[in-house]
Amino acid sequence: MKSIKKCLIFTAILFFSFQVFAQELTKFTIVESLREHDLNPQTTSYASDAQLLTGLYEGLFTYDPVNLNPTYAIATDYRISRDKKRWTFTICSDACFSNGEKITASDVRDSWLRLLATPEAPYASLLDVIVGAEAYRSGKGSEDDVAIYANSENSLSIHLVKPANYLPKVLCHPAFSVVHRNPTVYSGPFYLDDMELGYYSLKKNPYYWDKDKVALEEILIYQSDDEKENAYYFNTGLADWVTAALDTSILIDKKAFHYNAEFATSYFFFKVDDSVWGKPEFRTALFEAFPWDEVRKDYYVQAKTFVYPITGYPEIDGFSYTDIGEAKNLMAAAREKYGIAADEKLPLIFEMPENGFSSERLALISDAWAQLGVDLQIRVKKSQEYYGRVKASSANLFIYTWIGDFADPLAFLELFRGDSTLNDTLWKNEEFDKLIDLAAEASEDERYKLLGQAETILMDSCMVIPIHHPIITNVIDKNVCGGWSENAFDIHPLKYLNKKVEKSTVPNIVLK
Repeated sequence: MKSIKKCLIFTAILFFSFQVFAQELTKFTIVESLREHDLNPQTTSYASDAQLLTGLYEGLFTYDPVNLNPTYAIATDYRISRDKKRWTFTICSDACFSNGEKITASDVRDSWLRLLATPEAPYASLLDVIVGAEAYRSGKGSEDDVAIYANSENSLSIHLVKPANYLPKVLCHPAFSVVHRNPTVYSGPFYLDDMELGYYSLKKNPYYWDKDKVALEEILIYQSDDEKENAYYFNTGLADWVTAALDTSILIDKKAFHYNAEFATSYFFFKVDDSVWGKPEFRTALFEAFPWDEVRKDYYVQAKTFVYPITGYPEIDGFSYTDIGEAKNLMAAAREKYGIAADEKLPLIFEMPENGFSSERLALISDAWAQLGVDLQIRVKKSQEYYGRVKASSANLFIYTWIGDFADPLAFLELFRGDSTLNDTLWKNEEFDKLIDLAAEASEDERYKLLGQAETILMDSCMVIPIHHPIITNVIDKNVCGGWSENAFDIHPLKYLNKKVEKSTVPNIVLK
């Protein structure tokens, strides 16, 4: 197997040849961290996969390359009934899979039904707003009862349980793409031409409906965790865009280094179980003792609440102070209420992936909670054994970094909706769920207020310990590469990448 260094040297030779023939503008090279991608858009929940999937798959809507608002993709138009519960989409007559087959309304319907029928599909519950979807997904109904209708080749209708003004935002996500039954056939602007360990080659889809606006013929993705070599690749022009870590001290063009806060939150969360940590009184005591300032102090963007703050979203009271005296009082009251002796040690199992949190911060938390008679036990898992297995774990506390998948607070709050397929905590709150439902019918301003109230309930439950909002880093020369814009979601649809700067003319959808 060829090493990444050899691959990139070979790429350098190709680059030289392309310069001779003035074809260098048709290829684009990305260097990313070592990882194994899940290329099934219906089963993955990783942002790193979503970035690659923006090139391979497409649904009714896609992201605008600048502001990530929903824009038309396979859909060319949609209508909403007076009661806001029937949506009818017009499918692009030129839409085709990468094998030349026409994409029809039936293909959209079949893709969504397969998503609902896939037990491990993390985003399937976002379609519960469709009549019959939740029952079918949970095995209590038939696919014939799911109100997704192919009226004709180019017309798709869905009937909703309740209005859902956020729907176009959600449908931008790769999970709701049109997926062919053959996994080697794609619906997006590119298809996967070659793949091996640490290397992916995407070629332009000749049948793509909007192929004339796709500037690149090929995107090469190499993987490397060598920071010095990654800087070398960018300095020498072997890489156009580096998302992996690199040594900035040897980066020649410092202006090519871009960083900003991500639409994401790193946080701890409890799982509701039969232990004392399934009861809010004990969690509340832990929150009063938690060393918030010490744990957060070295992070660039500290998080006092769960939802990443965005324009128009109300300010939520978060957690920022420690009161060990009050914590002891709360713990004593909780022990008395549930008949637990004052001197009984309470084990709390904290499960995390390798390198999930620093030992220094863990020691701070352990010492603080020990004053309440809590024995914090750390259980470390390999990443592949950790993510996706929280529901089956016997641990009480976990750590995640959650990146919002669409530009809305619901991208975070959906993780705690009672019947959500993303809810690993098993926490349920009727008032929280009701506010989420009411928000789906409200105006945008009122909707944010209702979602803010829902987050307040979540924070009051002491289920989530918010730590910080991660920082995004990218290295790319925007004077050379176009179609790439900084954004808090760190999503850069591959369709728009090019090797010269052009102002985006992609029309945004005006939500109806």
